[in-house]
Amino acid sequence: MARPISKNELFSDIIGKCYIKMMLDVRNQKRVESNDKGNRKFPLCIRFVMGDRYYFRLGEEYSEDEVARIMASTGQGEEKKNGVERDFDRKKRLRAKFDFYVSTVSQLNESGILTLDRIKTALTGRSENCSFVSVWQDIINEKRNKGKAGTADSYQCSLNSFMQHTGLTESDGFAVDEGTINKWVEGLNRTLVNSTTQGIYLRACRVAVNRCIADGHMMPKNYMFGKKREKIAIPVGLSRKSMFLSVEQMAELYDHWRQRDLTLPIFNSRSKDAQPSAVKTEQQREMVYQSLALFLMQYLCCGCNLIDLALLEYNSFYFDNHQKAFRFIRRKTANETSDGDGMEVIVPIIEPMRVIIDSLGAKPKLGSRVFPFLLGDIDSFDGEAIRKRIHQCNKDIAERMAKVAADIGWTVKPTGTYARHSFATNLHSAKLPMPYISDAMGHSLGNRGQITMRYISPYTIDERIKYNNVLMGLADSPERPSSKKERLLEQLSKYSAEDLKYALLMLRERELDNL
Repeated sequence: MARPISKNELFSDIIGKCYIKMMLDVRNQKRVESNDKGNRKFPLCIRFVMGDRYYFRLGEEYSEDEVARIMASTGQGEEKKNGVERDFDRKKRLRAKFDFYVSTVSQLNESGILTLDRIKTALTGRSENCSFVSVWQDIINEKRNKGKAGTADSYQCSLNSFMQHTGLTESDGFAVDEGTINKWVEGLNRTLVNSTTQGIYLRACRVAVNRCIADGHMMPKNYMFGKKREKIAIPVGLSRKSMFLSVEQMAELYDHWRQRDLTLPIFNSRSKDAQPSAVKTEQQREMVYQSLALFLMQYLCCGCNLIDLALLEYNSFYFDNHQKAFRFIRRKTANETSDGDGMEVIVPIIEPMRVIIDSLGAKPKLGSRVFPFLLGDIDSFDGEAIRKRIHQCNKDIAERMAKVAADIGWTVKPTGTYARHSFATNLHSAKLPMPYISDAMGHSLGNRGQITMRYISPYTIDERIKYNNVLMGLADSPERPSSKKERLLEQLSKYSAEDLKYALLMLRERELDNL
């Protein structure tokens, strides 16, 4: 701690290349008229010097004589009066306040390059160069430049909603706190935005807050998210674990596709009498079967997303393995692994998949796409065009699968989410190893198992019925533990007469040995 060298100063310190002082702001000495120069009062401030200077006023005024008395006070000989702050009390209070600002600068220095603009932003919430809104927008632009157009659009919707309900703009700098976020949440609740969407929005906001803290625009102590009472909890939304089809249901869909036995009546009129499964033309009927085949392919292709199916190629791996398997990198994990190559997925080609490929796919040719009609002439690196096309394809498949479900009397309306969750749940129900399921789904190595379990319904409805039948002792309830004697008799009942005779002889010899 450096000693004050001026009668205008109280405390000083140095953090990195920043010189910090608590002092009187005497730059405008004409602001207070007084014949006694020592009694002129000036604003108390913290001055930060890094080449340029920044004065942060604290809302108090003192004269030079008062500063001298405060710094000379020791607390001894000063009369204590209730409700009246002594010079020594004031000295301790101002010293604590000064230490707080020193600590703030120290945290900024540890988290990045220390600048006057970062200090100003941390203290006032305003910056000449950027704002909370502009940082959020920068993150959106980064996502888009990395080919993550879907995520970028989601973040943009979140930012638009945030600005709409809070009224915050770039001119408000970084003036964001719990009150701001709560105002946003109140607006979302008022407009009946569901918890799942709220969770998506708030997680995008959290990314922006973390970036602002990392860059020194906001202080860690101002972080507003968490599970504590005073923090803002992000809703997780409804679980999608129940969104799966059983093996029998998937086999039924496959049979309908192969036999082409769906009714799908052609009904050109817009009459209310049209059935939910009706189509307008024969061509639309063919598109329903095509969408059903693509849905089944997503399921059989390790629950892959439609974008991965659209980019699937007959690559060297396919031919090197005698056309028995595909290998691809999940588009969603591109550039997210330690080596920047993304997560690899290997898909064994089982017979139903081969039948679908032979019917719907292109002829095998090195480097060509398996289902070229999904993207047409769109280049693999045109992320925005791909996103728009896949979004439309997913929508089309969902609408056509709803017609399939209506035609066969199902109330469920399968989507791509069902394909992925069904893959995970059905393998898990078959007691396959969790590492295999995670590997097949291309989940990140650092979260293997944890992420996979989000897709798995641990118990089917039939299993839950069977287990809860125990409550009423119904016939199909699982076997309850029996006594040791009952278990022994049950085991002996499985022995042949010869085995039982041998067992009795051995038991008799054992008893004789004990005598």
